[in-house]
Amino acid sequence: MALSSCLLGMQLLAVLINGYVSIAGDWLQGPYVYYLYSTYGFGKGEIGQLFIAGFGSSMLFGTIVGSLADKQGRKRACITYCITYILSCITKHSPEYKVLMIGRVLGGIATSLLFSAFESWLVAEHNKVRHFIFPLYS
Repeated sequence: MALSSCLLGMQLLAVLINGYVSIAGDWLQGPYVYYLYSTYGFGKGEIGQLFIAGFGSSMLFGTIVGSLADKQGRKRACITYCITYILSCITKHSPEYKVLMIGRVLGGIATSLLFSAFESWLVAEHNKVRHFIFPLYS
């Protein structure tokens, strides 16, 4: 019993660390995106549209990704986050406005996955093994 409890703790810790590293990566690139877009020659209005597209797609897809993660699997949703975020980052190497816009939309989807999939995966893995008797946790 102690070994399985230890293995569960290690698995939960791995999911938690993966989630926090992903969040840190998202935060680290944030301040540099505006500067990157300005070096491509875009003005404040165009940069603003790119940011609005990213936040807007996060708002729209954020209402969907939670239920999709429940249906398709939370681990799969985390992997989808990684792929979507990688594609979003690849688009930042292009100075083309349309490519950057696609990247911002992908980034918004990835952000929605980031702030829902990892945490729900952690909770689901915890609840698989430990069933709480307290009504607050059930």
